[in-house]
Amino acid sequence: MILKNFWAHRRQNGFVFVEIALITILSFYLIDHITVWIYSRYFCHADGEFEKEHLVVGQTARITPITPEALQAEAEAYSDTARLKPFERETLRIMASLYAFRDEVRAFPEVQSVCLTQNFVGDGQSRWNCHAVAPEADTTKTCSSYTELFCLNECYFETMGMTAIEGSPSVEKLSKETPNDGVVITRSLALQLFGTDDAIGRRLLEIQYKPGGDGRDVEFTTHHVVYGIVEDVKPAPSERYNYIAFFPVTSFMGNTPQMLIRLKPEADAGEFIAKYKDTATNGTYAFAGLNTYNDILSKVVSWSDEYIILTLLSSVGLLFALNVVIGTLGTFWLQIRKRTEDIGIMRSFGAKRRNIFWMIWGEGALLTLIACMVGQFLWLQFVTYVGFEEGMSKGNIRATSLREFDWVSTFWLHYLIVCVVQYIVLLAIVTLGMIVPTFRAMYKRPVEALHHE
Repeated sequence: MILKNFWAHRRQNGFVFVEIALITILSFYLIDHITVWIYSRYFCHADGEFEKEHLVVGQTARITPITPEALQAEAEAYSDTARLKPFERETLRIMASLYAFRDEVRAFPEVQSVCLTQNFVGDGQSRWNCHAVAPEADTTKTCSSYTELFCLNECYFETMGMTAIEGSPSVEKLSKETPNDGVVITRSLALQLFGTDDAIGRRLLEIQYKPGGDGRDVEFTTHHVVYGIVEDVKPAPSERYNYIAFFPVTSFMGNTPQMLIRLKPEADAGEFIAKYKDTATNGTYAFAGLNTYNDILSKVVSWSDEYIILTLLSSVGLLFALNVVIGTLGTFWLQIRKRTEDIGIMRSFGAKRRNIFWMIWGEGALLTLIACMVGQFLWLQFVTYVGFEEGMSKGNIRATSLREFDWVSTFWLHYLIVCVVQYIVLLAIVTLGMIVPTFRAMYKRPVEALHHE
């Protein structure tokens, strides 16, 4: 019956068909981006993701002048020189007072672990542009990755709260014993490069491209050995977990690195910040800022291109949705007004209201399905022409063309899911557009409906 009515009203449905097909084409990228964003933020959780509620970030600041005499006195006064490794002794003259400040913070009763670091996962300073890694045995598998630098012997991985996978050295060992030519990578990066997470001892290349280049002009390459593998983490809430490579360094790039502080489970981050933000100092160093890790992530996300573009898309999407809803309401209102007489005839022959509604709704659902399929097929041709990476949402707008994305290898699944979501959205709009005029027509007396013009 639905197919029969659909064919009988094909001329009337032609305009609606073209309208829905055009809406499908114009809204596909918007629906795609929002779908991926919702999935990334609320449904994509990396295995072993570290606990963030008890992680605090402090920005260190020197509050006394730097003079050769002061530095020498600080080095001589630092009592823990026996514990330092050779490379730390080399920088002791400059960093002694900072190490002492770190040790004071470590002794606070609320603190579980502390480390000094130049950057950390999610701080927005990771080197991702013009940077890639590849297996030494097969450089065709090149993919870009976030690059994190961690200072040896600073308890980096355990303070971040990361977890080593089975078969990898422990996080404590990774923080202290990763060799200079070693690298620690996330599980997803190991799978992407080597096809397995059993990659300890494998060799890879760190490839640096010329800044501003097109991703093909190699500036230099460095050889590394995979020393450890940790579980995946998400640099930001709206991103899927990304490929991350952690490279060891033996010194800081400045004398005011950041201090990561992991609190004990029973401690409250807000109370800790309120208590020590303005009072923690050893007379030479103090905190210029003390924030929770989640606050840092929020600020980084609010500054990112992804946040700005998503806000713009949301605004455009709201205007677009309003126009679509209003246009669809008007179109179906006219369509059903023209069929009021037909509804009256069916009612006069004893047809039940619910049967009439489901017949009209089924016709609208079928029309929407066919129009969506046509519009989505035309979008697929566009995506094929411009390339999958340019035509489909990546879940991370800041990514470079060098990055290998999970959805590339599962393109059809990604595409079909977005198609289904788009159909459900458009069907909801069509239902909203037809439900009011259909009920108005059904509840007219048959005599009134037959006299309707």
